[in-house]
Amino acid sequence: MSRRPRTVRRRYPLSLHLRSVLSRRRRLVAVLLLGLAAGLLVLRLGPPQTRTVAVVTAAEALPAGTVVSPEHLALAPYPHGLAPEGAVTDPEELSGRVLAGAASPGQPLTESSLVGPGLLTGQSPDVTAVTLRIDDPGVLRHVRAGDHVDVVHLPDGAAPDGRSVLGRGLPVLWVSAAAPGGDGGLLTGPAAGEEEGLLVVAAPHEAAAPLAGTGGTGRTTVVLVPAPVSPSAEDAAP
Repeated sequence: MSRRPRTVRRRYPLSLHLRSVLSRRRRLVAVLLLGLAAGLLVLRLGPPQTRTVAVVTAAEALPAGTVVSPEHLALAPYPHGLAPEGAVTDPEELSGRVLAGAASPGQPLTESSLVGPGLLTGQSPDVTAVTLRIDDPGVLRHVRAGDHVDVVHLPDGAAPDGRSVLGRGLPVLWVSAAAPGGDGGLLTGPAAGEEEGLLVVAAPHEAAAPLAGTGGTGRTTVVLVPAPVSPSAEDAAP
């Protein structure tokens, strides 16, 4: 029995094969190409993706003096680099703080929006903050918050040797920014004429009244002195 001749399948060039496939599915290919072009156009014309940071804002109108609680706050995304300087990102940081001024809904809250630490923060409970007006503001040139001063008063009509020391080694809490070279201490801000020569010191309660009573009577000045040595430091000294 004779064998049947084997049929040889003709091989077509790859390019011809691809053209044949594309011609049969040209509608599908056209749709895919149009979709790809539309996607590229959207990416081209769409807004650039930027990093954002969540900033704490007022959720409602808040008057000055409000004690901030979580329900007063909201988070708003701000482009990275455009967030207000000093903006707070964690609402927990503001809980229990007091607003220094009114805030409108959506307004970012910064450290400058809040009341800072009090002048007597960290001081002994038996001291009082006393404001003094120094007759010669130049005396405050080298006085800074944290320094210690002796307060000297010369009553009206008294001889130069009639000066009295009303307080010794009193810690300085604030110095007027209007004083030449003054840095304003805890309350740094624009200098005003009425602030020139003002100084705030911490004094024992019993000395507060005599110190406060010097205003308008005689001349008051201060002398910068070394900081008092604490008893613990004296014990540690060789």
